[in-house]
Amino acid sequence: MAFSVPALPYPFDALEPTIDAKTMEIHHDKHHQAYVDNANKA
Repeated sequence: MAFSVPALPYPFDALEPTIDAKTMEIHHDKHHQAYVDNANKA
């Protein structure tokens, strides 16, 4: 079974001004993707 990063059900800027769109994009597209990639390698 392979894991995958699901698409967010809202745009990256939906949580502004609390969390800015760039932070959301980095965490979802980079950090979360890295966790999933490593889980799939294990």
